[in-house]
Amino acid sequence: MTTRRETLRRSYRLPLSLGRRVPALTADVSRGGFSAELSQVFVPGSVIDGYFLVDNEEVSFKGHVVWAQAGNPMLSLSSRIGVRFDVTPDGLKRLFTQLDARPRRLKAR
Repeated sequence: MTTRRETLRRSYRLPLSLGRRVPALTADVSRGGFSAELSQVFVPGSVIDGYFLVDNEEVSFKGHVVWAQAGNPMLSLSSRIGVRFDVTPDGLKRLFTQLDARPRRLKAR
């Protein structure tokens, strides 16, 4: 079964902090949420908050984990999570405008 996304996701690396305790890095971001790579894994359904670092400014967000994939530290594999925003952070709107202006690259199949 596939999940249909409501918004366009763009590959974009943003540093973020989850609960001001767990550092992470986004793999992609959209107006609806993001996926991130981190050292720990969160249980799907977990309520989560934190902030992105955008142009040296903290942009707060709240959301919940919709999927999670445990990593393996022995193989240097990070855990991954998918987060859906409760409300799209206002501080990301300028970033989305910039990303929307970038040409899309088509993936080879």
